[in-house]
Order: sequence, then C-alpha cells, then structure tokens
Amino acid sequence: MNKTKQKILSKALALYNRDGVSNVSIRQLAKDVGIAHSNLIYHYPTHEDIVLGLHDLMLREALELNTGLVQNDSPLKSLYETTKTGFSVVYEFRFFFKELQYICKAFSKVKEVLRQVEKVRYVMYKKVIGDMIASDLIRSEEFDGEFDDLIVRIKIYSDHWLESSSIYDDLSKEEKINKYSYLLLQHIYPYLTDKGKDEFKRIQITTTKPH
Repeated sequence: MNKTKQKILSKALALYNRDGVSNVSIRQLAKDVGIAHSNLIYHYPTHEDIVLGLHDLMLREALELNTGLVQNDSPLKSLYETTKTGFSVVYEFRFFFKELQYICKAFSKVKEVLRQVEKVRYVMYKKVIGDMIASDLIRSEEFDGEFDDLIVRIKIYSDHWLESSSIYDDLSKEEKINKYSYLLLQHIYPYLTDKGKDEFKRIQITTTKPH
C-alpha cells in the first residue's frame, strides 16, 4: 500500500471513530489528509471503497496479532487471549461496530464481505469447540445444532458488545476489553465438563467483573 493510501485510511479511521461514517464527507476527508479531492477519489472513488479498505486493514491487523500470540497449553486460556486480541482490534476500528447497521444498509459490497468473513468465523469456532470436545473439556451436543446456536449467540455478542459498553460502562479501553472477553468465555461455561470447569477455574484472569 502506498503512502497516500495509508494516510487516507489512517485519517478516515480517526474521523470515522470520532464522528461516524455518515457524518464525514469525501471532501472533508481530503482536506484533513491534506490532498486534493481529485487525488483522494483517484485512490478511493467512494466511501464504500474506503470502508472496504479499512475492513481489510482490520482483518490483516487481527491476523498479525493472533499469529504473534504464544500458544497456550490451556485451550480455554488460548480462547480468552485470542478474544482479547480480537476485541482490541474491534476497539481500534470501533466505528465499524457502532454503525454496523448503517454500514450494511449503505454499502452492499461491505455487507457481502461481512457475510463471507462470518463463514470463516463459523469454521474457526467449530474447530475450537471440536478440539475442546476431543480434549474432554466440553460435552457432546445434547441436540442437533446445539453448538451452531452457541456460535450464533457468540457472533451476536461479538458484534455488539462495544456499542453496549459505550452506553453502560465508564471503563478504560483495557478494562472494557478484559471484561467483555471474560464475558464471552462465560458463554461456553455451561457446556464444560467437570474437567473443563476445573481448567476454567485455574485460568488467572485480571478483569473488571460485570455489574
């Protein structure tokens, strides 16, 4: 990515996080970047192109951070650390999640990309659950599709925790990430075996407990 594109995306992220996508014009963005309007639309013709560029940047950053994580002997601890990493990226690109409904209505290409990414997330969570079943940390399904439904609930939670936190919490960035990562882990607790619950209790987590 060339330097001009980097500058555009960096400034767009700052403005979108502060003011929201719907409140930032292409001309305002060009002015803040310090380039001509024609130069900006040469690189990113529309808002949708900018949002797609930021979404791609978000995914690459999440992948790089997760690749750098040290593998843990505890699958539950690894899930918690991976979730914290993911939620830190969510916070960095928070405009996306605070305006998710607007973005999906306004930008059809972005909506389609999100649907494709969701398929990848589904496969990832299925593997995590499968590995935990194989390790006798999670029990088997008690009815068809039980864990598919769990993944849907995790997806809904992951997409909307930040918006809820911005309304109800007076916490620092780190406190929010710790708190809501821990809450996500609790989605899995009812499905743990006795062995899984013992491992859960051994996880040392520094977090602001939910109120």
